This record gives sequence, structure tokens and C-alpha cells, in this order.
Amino acid sequence: MNIAQLSTFVAVVETGSLTSAARRTGVTQPGVTRQMQRLEAELGVALLERLPTGVRATREGEQLLTYAQEALSGYGTLLAAIQDPGAPLEGRLRIIASTTPGEYLVPELATGFSDRHPAVTTEVFVADTTAVIDEMLERRWDIGFVGRPADHRRLACTAVATDEVVLAVPANHALARKRQVSLADLAGERIIEREGGSGTRLTVQDELDRLGLKFPAYVASMVLGSAHAIVSAVDAGLGVGFVTARALKSHDATRVTAVRLADARFLRRLYMVHEKGRPLPRVVRAFRDHVLESRPVLDDESATES
Repeated sequence: MNIAQLSTFVAVVETGSLTSAARRTGVTQPGVTRQMQRLEAELGVALLERLPTGVRATREGEQLLTYAQEALSGYGTLLAAIQDPGAPLEGRLRIIASTTPGEYLVPELATGFSDRHPAVTTEVFVADTTAVIDEMLERRWDIGFVGRPADHRRLACTAVATDEVVLAVPANHALARKRQVSLADLAGERIIEREGGSGTRLTVQDELDRLGLKFPAYVASMVLGSAHAIVSAVDAGLGVGFVTARALKSHDATRVTAVRLADARFLRRLYMVHEKGRPLPRVVRAFRDHVLESRPVLDDESATES
């Protein structure tokens, strides 16, 4: 039994497919099959149950999975301990983020990290929250950032910043003259919406559901994919829309202003996401530590890990 076999076994169980595990690990499918056969022969038990749609772990396989995840985590810790911490960092850092952290948080973090480690090339991809979680589970990116905690046993979420969702309205709009507005004030308004997988949209809907409140009838003006696009549309007089307060900080306040609801306040945290038990490359560990060190600068409010 060796580290490569354990890593392949974890990939097989987590993906539920020998083919998917082969793609993840870079081993041929026959090679994956041989590794699984050697593990079963060594332990003298069946570790995988073959199904029409793929494979799943047997009871003994579940026991090995726990051991393998712990062993791989320990192996990663060992590598980190024996690598020279004084050597310059170099390589590639792949970050995926949902729209709000991708536009207003990650650039600041990535810039600060690049200033300290100029030999690291940083790649950032922005998608909606749902896509970020799916991509992280497929291991296509090193680390992720989302506006909602990821409810998945394979992913660890650490809150790194606080955020507020507000209603962006034109400065000359009747609603802008009020310090607070009620949901009833939005009846008949043209609302510019975010896409369905947006953390901003889900934050508003979840809080209204929690309070037992419902939106009044309104006109859906359009659906846009980012806070910046919504602010621009509001500026153009196309309606009003919910955005992160961060999106309005750099916008002309004489043209677009933030309004809060009297019925509810939409506060949330922004999260860093990485895979539990997965040995992180040195570059990724260094960036993770950089983010954690930056939290007091990014926000006055303390953040906790879930």
C-alpha cells in the first residue's frame, strides 16, 4: 500500500467512477483498476461495489477511505515540514470566486500576494456561487471564494470578510429621499435582478424567507450577472436592484445611492473555500495564510471557521 494507491482510491470513491478518478489523478483507467485490485488483494476484502452507474465504497471501503484521507493529510503536512520555507515561491495559483468576492475582494488579496511573491502567476475565474462549489469539488481550481458557506462535507469554509446587500437606486429617484424604505414601497418598481445562482440574490431571498416576508408585485426589468452591471443599469435609469455595498463604494454617489429596507437587513460573510484533507501545494498554502493574515485589514469584524 502506498500514497499513490491511497490517493487514487480516494479519487475513485469521491467521484464514484474509475474513469473520473483516472482524469483527476492523471492515471490511465486500466492503471486505476490495477491499483484498486492490488489494494483489495493486500487487504483481502472487497473495497468497491460495482454498480450500473459507477462504483461506491463497501463498508470496508468506507473504513479505508477515512484512513486514506488522514494519511494523505499527514503526508501533506510532512512535505510542508521538510520543504525549505525560505525558498522563493514560484508556480501558478488558480482562484475561482463568485461575483462579489471575485470583483471586490480577491483582486486586493491577489495583488498583495503577488507583491510579496512576484514569481507566482495568479489566475482568477469568476462564476456564480453554485458553479464555484461544483468546480472546487471537481478539483479544477486550487482555492475558492463565495458569498455563502458551502454545505458539503468535502469542503472547508473560512469566513474572511463581512458584506452587506443594499438596494441601489438612482440618486434622483423618489426612494433615494428616504433613509429607509419598506417592502411595500417597492410595489410596481422595475427591479433589476441577479441570476439564480447568485449569492447576493440568495442572501436576500433567504433573509426574507426567514422573516416570513414576501416581495410585493414588481416589474422584472432584466437579469444581469454582476453587481457592477446592475449599478451601471441603475445609473442608466433602467430600474433599481440589490447589490453588495462594496459595489457602490467606487461609484459616483451623486448618481447612484444605497437604500436599506426597514423590514430586513441583509448581512452576510464572504468565505474562502478549500478541500478538507487534500494536501495543498506550497503556493496555495502560502496564499491561504496570506488571506487569513489579511482578515483584520479587510474587516473590523472577526471571522470564524466553520
